Amino acid sequence: MEEVEFKFSVDYSKPAFYCGLDVHKYELAVAVYCQDDSQSEFLKTNVFTVDNTGLAQFWNFVRKYRPDGFAMEATGIYHHVVYKFLMNKRESVDWPFKILVVNPADASGIPNRQKFDRIDAELLARYLAKDLLTSGKAVIEVMEDIKAVFRMALRIEKDRTALKNRIKKTLDRAGIRPKGLNLNHDWVREFLHFFIEEKQTLIECLNNIKEDNGILKTHRHKILKNVKKFVPYGDFDLTNIQRSMIRQDLIELGLKTARKSLLTVEIDQAIVDHSALRQQAYNLSTIPGISPFSAVWILAEIGHINQFKSMRQFLSYCGCSPRVVSSAGKVYSAHVSRHSNSYLRTIFYNAAVEVCNFVKKDSLLKQYATRTLYRKRSASLKLAYCHVAAKIARISYAILKKSKRFEPFHNVRAKTNISEERNTQLTLTTRKLIRKAKNALKRVNELYEVEILEDHISHLAKQLDLVLQGKKPSA
Repeated sequence: MEEVEFKFSVDYSKPAFYCGLDVHKYELAVAVYCQDDSQSEFLKTNVFTVDNTGLAQFWNFVRKYRPDGFAMEATGIYHHVVYKFLMNKRESVDWPFKILVVNPADASGIPNRQKFDRIDAELLARYLAKDLLTSGKAVIEVMEDIKAVFRMALRIEKDRTALKNRIKKTLDRAGIRPKGLNLNHDWVREFLHFFIEEKQTLIECLNNIKEDNGILKTHRHKILKNVKKFVPYGDFDLTNIQRSMIRQDLIELGLKTARKSLLTVEIDQAIVDHSALRQQAYNLSTIPGISPFSAVWILAEIGHINQFKSMRQFLSYCGCSPRVVSSAGKVYSAHVSRHSNSYLRTIFYNAAVEVCNFVKKDSLLKQYATRTLYRKRSASLKLAYCHVAAKIARISYAILKKSKRFEPFHNVRAKTNISEERNTQLTLTTRKLIRKAKNALKRVNELYEVEILEDHISHLAKQLDLVLQGKKPSA
């Protein structure tokens, strides 16, 4: 008699499956989890490579379960490939599923449990099945590209600052310390190039420029205008090593400056190609202290404003909300949270500094900044800047939500309208007098002696009734 292996029939369409993904640079740990009505659990795990072959194998592994959702942690930029892969697959399959990118803090493992990739994927799947996870920031490729460009521009600017400081340090060692030497100006960089190539003292280089009109013809006027800055250090010279160091730093500074200019062109092109983004950036740039480039950077960092359910959540993400530590009604700490987007925190802080110190145009925001500075004084100047930064963040949230421009005196207009409405409303004493007059007219109308005035009295009583109802009386 032939032995036949008995197998249970499998129907994956009835129970709801959930998939947890632990994404790494080269590997993807996958866990498929399900729990039916009998509280019986199903769990299957596997590991795949993050390339075309591995992603295809991953999809063949999970698609027979038809998961209702996929959950992954926001692991820097490594989850972008998996997220875009699932987004493309969702358009081609015949069942809907959700994709959640969650904050790693919301999906932390159970204490005293072994840390392992498959276990992390299993926990994500279990949390997703119990509906304990909330989706974080969606991956929008255009906004991610713009954000990467801005962050690269920031790194380049930091490198430029370091190079300029190194050049000044080398000049300081040689004794050349002119005040107000700004290496951002083209004429300063060109003059230093000429100085290190001539191998002469500073005063000899200046005399050559005065005598020969063909030397540095483009920047000649600027150099001669600032000769007084260099005259006190005219007898100083540079060694060969110092000239070589400044030469290399100047060449690298020129390359960094050119790269920054190219990135500016890329940002301009991205703004031109997306009209909706351009309109939102324009609305944000109407806020005092926020430039057009800062407005685009804010949009790139926050993504879509609707992902923030409340203003408090938005302020927390921007680093403009205090993290309160309290117990038994006593507050032990209320400092600004550092667990936030450092770029947004810096943008809003710098905007607050500009509003407090440089903006001259009057507005409610400027008045608030002035009052805050006066209240905090110099002892808590940074705290005053943080308060103003939070105010600017609140205004930004409202502008993005309502798609409106900044109004310098918005609240004043609203309060004026409210006061006008209050002025048109009747006081309690006036309403009592009108009600008494209406009742008196009705009683007079019932008297037979004044039948001639009956129609006029009825009309007047109706008009008083309209006034009590807040309606405009007719003629």
